Amino acid sequence: MVQKKTETRAAPRTGAPKSFRNLLTFRLHMVARLSERVSEEYYRRQFDLSLPECRVIGITGGYGSVSFKKVASDTYLEKSYASRVVSSLVERNILEKLENPSDSRSVLLRLTDHGVKVHDEMHQAAIRLNDWLTATLSADQPQAFTATLRQLEGRLDALGQSFDTFENVEEAVKDTGGGAPESRGETVQIDRHLAESLATVLATQLKT
Repeated sequence: MVQKKTETRAAPRTGAPKSFRNLLTFRLHMVARLSERVSEEYYRRQFDLSLPECRVIGITGGYGSVSFKKVASDTYLEKSYASRVVSSLVERNILEKLENPSDSRSVLLRLTDHGVKVHDEMHQAAIRLNDWLTATLSADQPQAFTATLRQLEGRLDALGQSFDTFENVEEAVKDTGGGAPESRGETVQIDRHLAESLATVLATQLKT
């Protein structure tokens, strides 16, 4: 006697899968990727420089002279890749390497005279790009959005330092009666008017 196989049927879906598209982290990732793609094209057309090269130039110019380790850290580049970027900029006479008097095992980076001119031109180009990006916003919306980004950066930096913090978030929220746990990062206070402006920015710029 042949035994019939029992068919297993999946339970019917009760609704559409939940979307990630309106989550803040998802939107941040999408905006960051789009911003990087546009900026990469913009600076290559303007200066024949990659976005990582521009970041290294910007960070170095901001400090005057700075250690390679600090540049790699501030630009969020792996040291091996940052080293290649720096070498390329040295070859193009934009950066120069100096002895580090406080650490003989490392070097300091500084803009050359030509690098200073490139840095100044890049800064003006960055202002033009920012002006275009914020042209449709009200006067106080960029300030509110920037303040919020700084606060989120502090939160993410704290999380990056210790993921134990994130594992205890649910418990911390319960202990505070549903409020968010205290941030270890930089806190930026935003008044009600700025908060309302930010909500308008997000609704307009990040809608699906």
